[in-house]
Amino acid sequence: MVVECDNLVYKPLNALTFRITGNVTCLKPIKKDNEIIALEGPDNLNIQLGFTVPIKKIKYKINIIEPIIGDDARTIAYDVSIAKRTKATTFVMPMLPGNKKLYFWNTFFVNCFIGTPEDTNCIALLYRWSSDTRYIKFEKIMKSVEFFKRRYDPSPNYVMFVFNIPKGYKREYRAFMLGKYSKFTRDYKLDILDFHHADIEDEMGQIIFKSDKRRKLLEKRLNADLPEDSELLSIINVEKETYDPEIYKLKKLL
Repeated sequence: MVVECDNLVYKPLNALTFRITGNVTCLKPIKKDNEIIALEGPDNLNIQLGFTVPIKKIKYKINIIEPIIGDDARTIAYDVSIAKRTKATTFVMPMLPGNKKLYFWNTFFVNCFIGTPEDTNCIALLYRWSSDTRYIKFEKIMKSVEFFKRRYDPSPNYVMFVFNIPKGYKREYRAFMLGKYSKFTRDYKLDILDFHHADIEDEMGQIIFKSDKRRKLLEKRLNADLPEDSELLSIINVEKETYDPEIYKLKKLL
């Protein structure tokens, strides 16, 4: 268990991340290569990479620790995560029917992948297993989807649902694999925004509609001029977009 420091608050944000707020000044970040590898505090408190912590009965393996910086440049919180959401979660998951509410976005849903160790060219959804009756009903719904391929348990804590690419979306899937986000059809671009409750002026909309605002931001960040035909988001890393059991495998509890 995590030993509590005075006035620290541990709050699950979703199935991937929990946030530490409150008196975070009592935490000392330990860094390696400019990345936080542990948070140390009073009474032998030590939140470190590779360990697993239970937060309100949800177990999180610690793979990423990121500071949240306030307007006064001070750290006001820390986000502790198993992994980042994949690009497939943003651009591929909307190919499936339904919306974020159906997929239990902030509770059971973990991540979306383009492959598993046994599956390629697919849409794979990783979930935390739950005995909640809503989740049990959700499993039945997933298995009834026309392009459902299979369900398996990567570990006692997780469930994976694997789908074939839905008919009519193979062109979009290829464009995603090539990092050609602006080449999605207009209808699918709107589907993406609708799925994520996003606006064309949001970062997501700026990427798929090639906003001049984002182009100028990237040029300033990179200190370089971008060719007119450049995409405004990097091409995917196939390895990071493919499910790796070791990243999500729970380890020794703190």
